[in-house]
Amino acid sequence: MTPLRNPYCITGPADLSFSGGRSSGYMLKHILDAHGGVLPKNVHVCFMNTGKERPQSLEFVAECGERWGVLIHWLEYDPHAEGQTREVSFATASRNGEPFEALIRKRQYLPNPVARFCTTELKIRRSTMFMRRQGHEHWDSILGYRADEPRRVAKMRAACQKEQWDNRAPMAESGVTKNDVIAWWKQQPFDLCLPNVGGTTPAGNCDLCFLKGQQTLLQLLREHPEWADWWVEMEALALSSRPSGARFRIDRPAYTRLRQLAVMSAKGLPFNVNDTGIECFCGD
Repeated sequence: MTPLRNPYCITGPADLSFSGGRSSGYMLKHILDAHGGVLPKNVHVCFMNTGKERPQSLEFVAECGERWGVLIHWLEYDPHAEGQTREVSFATASRNGEPFEALIRKRQYLPNPVARFCTTELKIRRSTMFMRRQGHEHWDSILGYRADEPRRVAKMRAACQKEQWDNRAPMAESGVTKNDVIAWWKQQPFDLCLPNVGGTTPAGNCDLCFLKGQQTLLQLLREHPEWADWWVEMEALALSSRPSGARFRIDRPAYTRLRQLAVMSAKGLPFNVNDTGIECFCGD
């Protein structure tokens, strides 16, 4: 009988996308363990920084690299860099939305649920340019999608049919769910220092991403109204250059109004775990 393949054994060349969340951290460690703690030379771990991640996420990425002894490439969009891709570090990474703002200024309008060019430009193309720089013409893209995310996994598999890479989700292949991820992190000596709510991290990825559910954004703004500043500024910037593209979403209030609504409501309300928003490449 042919032995079952370990989904966490990655032959390479491969781009292992680390979102900076618990799920992708779980995946990274299990891939490392499958290789005796050392990745093959042509398997690269990439974290694409938009500048809008919370400081705790950046600290988590850095700590994973240090504790597990793995090189994580920190990549950012930079319109003036070769291939519009700049490699940074924990110390030099943008923390005030600079890559995201540079993209908005170049496009002169805002991304939205239909035209999610932020995902494409800030995440996917940055890792693509990195892999091309390594001399790879075709590779596996390893994503931290779980077994309890069947829609995301199905979209992932359909998307790679027209790309230079083949998408793989070893956690989904292994039947791993968010409950498994939660239980595993509880046994570790460190963790992501952002609240875990029903297996999700509301403040993860871009802090007030427009793809998050409105109730999630309101709850985040109740506790941190200052987080809206950058998003309000970007909507004002877009309004000055192209009024038709001056909102991240037209199906709900602008960020300045969301902040007002949040401040007027009571703090301390629980997060709605069913307020999932729109699925995105970024992962958890």
